[in-house]
Amino acid sequence: MRKNGIEWNEPQSRAALYTPAALRRRWRRRELFGKLRGVFTLENGGRYGESALNFYKIVYIYALGGLVGTVWETTFEFLNGNGFVWCNGSIFTPFNFVYGAGGVVIILCLRKRKKWREVFLIGSIGAGAVEYVLSFLEELFLGTRSWDYSDYFLNIDGRTNIPYMLFFGALCVVVVFLVWQPLNSWLDSLPKRVMKVLAVILAVIILFDLLLTLAVQFRYSARMAGRAPLTFLGEFFDRVFDNEYMRLHFPSKKFM
Repeated sequence: MRKNGIEWNEPQSRAALYTPAALRRRWRRRELFGKLRGVFTLENGGRYGESALNFYKIVYIYALGGLVGTVWETTFEFLNGNGFVWCNGSIFTPFNFVYGAGGVVIILCLRKRKKWREVFLIGSIGAGAVEYVLSFLEELFLGTRSWDYSDYFLNIDGRTNIPYMLFFGALCVVVVFLVWQPLNSWLDSLPKRVMKVLAVILAVIILFDLLLTLAVQFRYSARMAGRAPLTFLGEFFDRVFDNEYMRLHFPSKKFM
């Protein structure tokens, strides 16, 4: 029998579906789809012997990392003699975006690494690369810098520096080997329905805060450049988030 110009032998074709090679291909596809599905479900198990990492856990990891980052940056500013400055880097949530995203990336990329040297090396290089790229993009699109290491030892274009990279590498080791497993077990112990509902609500709030913060930052840069608002939303931002507000909540931001 011919189909689409190709000779087709139905018995032989059916038998080909059950060859070892075909079975291995189907098994790999099934394993891949199972991993993708595990991102959005609360299924347990897997060949790594731990519960699956899913969307809901990622939201909590982001929130926890962002909160710890805010406390760390606020404490750092205070110890440096700058007084109490709430360094959340956002408009109305206590979650620092950079640290929240960093916590998620650490867990996603490094949680299955078994050697602390690998975690330290990847974490150090990755932290430096992220810090450099974010600083470059901020200056490119907003004309500002939120951090400048030009006066620091072993700095790289003032956007990052090697001592900080090593510090964040050590932090990755602590997170992966000391924090992640207890945190994962605690998240698994929460009531699943409550966990999912709260995670969705929290994700919506975080996303809204991120979009609002970006919009306010763009308007702040345009205002400082002397450009008048083009819409009622820009006028609203100028009234509510004026220069005094921005200097108070983003004290480290410098216009280049």
